[in-house]
Amino acid sequence: MNKNIRLLLFAKWISNFGTQLHSLAFPIIVYNQTHSSTILSLAFIAETLPWLFIGPIIPHTLSKKMSDKFILVLCDLMRFLIVVGILNFIKIPYIVLCLIFFLGCFNSIYCSFRTSIIKSNTDDLTLTKTIGISLGVDDLINMLAPAFGALLISIGILPTIFLMADSVSYLLSAFLILKIQSHEDKHLSESESNLNFYHQATEGFHTIFHTIWNNIELKWLVILEGIRSLVEGISIPLLILYVTQILLKSETTFAWSRAISSIFSILASLMYIKFEAKLAKGKFVNIGTAFLTTSLLSMAFFNEIYVFYLASAFLGIGMGIRQLVSENLLIKLTDNCKLPQVTSAFNAFISSLYLLGYGISIF
Repeated sequence: MNKNIRLLLFAKWISNFGTQLHSLAFPIIVYNQTHSSTILSLAFIAETLPWLFIGPIIPHTLSKKMSDKFILVLCDLMRFLIVVGILNFIKIPYIVLCLIFFLGCFNSIYCSFRTSIIKSNTDDLTLTKTIGISLGVDDLINMLAPAFGALLISIGILPTIFLMADSVSYLLSAFLILKIQSHEDKHLSESESNLNFYHQATEGFHTIFHTIWNNIELKWLVILEGIRSLVEGISIPLLILYVTQILLKSETTFAWSRAISSIFSILASLMYIKFEAKLAKGKFVNIGTAFLTTSLLSMAFFNEIYVFYLASAFLGIGMGIRQLVSENLLIKLTDNCKLPQVTSAFNAFISSLYLLGYGISIF
């Protein structure tokens, strides 16, 4: 594994750890400030909305103007400033909603180019291994960060501390990416330079559509992940409301449920790695769907704390399997030159279903 890949992966893991702490603390902070599930759902909508229209347009345009390295550093620095802004205006919900919208903008751009730069710095022989290591440590972080956060909340640490840690993680990520030796050379032809924003965006949409439409596996991946995202979009904003108003428990219970989901998500990832050669990916998807369905039905019909924790474990297994299969397929089935655009289109479609789910959860 070369130095560039090590720096990229460490930057990714550090920012992911901060993001996990953010995703644990932010719903708790918003709910404690507003006691409104509507504001919480609107916050999820504000963060997700940019993935729908920023992702498919901006990466295609930026990739012709700037290096991937510069874009990643810029996104990290902007995310740092936005999280600091959220900390300062946390008591003013509508300013927070605006800031979380811009955070979603830079998150969507960052994720599109992060995948591309990792692939461009890895040869075909080591790509699978690199993806495996990357996702494996991601799962470990997804397990440790919520568990660590839940432990700190249980002993009285304020959730705002987690947002501070999130902002610092973006600075560290930017510093590591700056140390990457960039070999990109994006010289544009005269015709490309003369294209205006509208034509560049249109070209991007055509590239995305034809790439996905002409690949049957990518089409099915998009459809199945869209269904999963709709269900999750309905469920996620309501979880803390479910804990506090139906189970009559504190936010500590919510934090521990997130930790349990993360632990079982990594167990699902290990199961996928062990049995990948023996089971078709379609069977893994069906198994993940079954766990997700069982989890949501359990919470709907059994309002007991032990059932909630068991349902959280099933939720983690289902989400872990589906995410791992989809990310592997998306990277392996897409040419590197089209990866930022296709990743953006995939994220945009998934986000549209999340938005629909969040909207349904308001009512």
